[in-house]
Amino acid sequence: MTVLVAVSQPGAIIIGQQQFSSHDPVTTTCTTCQQHVQTRVDHETGLITWAAAAGLCLVGCDLGCCLIPFCVNQLKDARHSCPNCNTHLGTYKVIK
Repeated sequence: MTVLVAVSQPGAIIIGQQQFSSHDPVTTTCTTCQQHVQTRVDHETGLITWAAAAGLCLVGCDLGCCLIPFCVNQLKDARHSCPNCNTHLGTYKVIK
């Protein structure tokens, strides 16, 4: 007689990402390490960055002005993460 034993491991518990409304670092509690931290902010190219660059291209500047939006952090999405454990806590998107 053969006995089969099924072993299941618990899945990861995913806690919803926090909503951020700023490009600036904020004070929050990390969902992973449970520490009270000030978030680290990294800026990423988003939809508004590309739209602004396309708009400048349509204007027709031949001096590379269409690249300016890629240098302006306020036109980029802000990715907030924990400085202790590097967990991504949430992203502030300029356009949702």
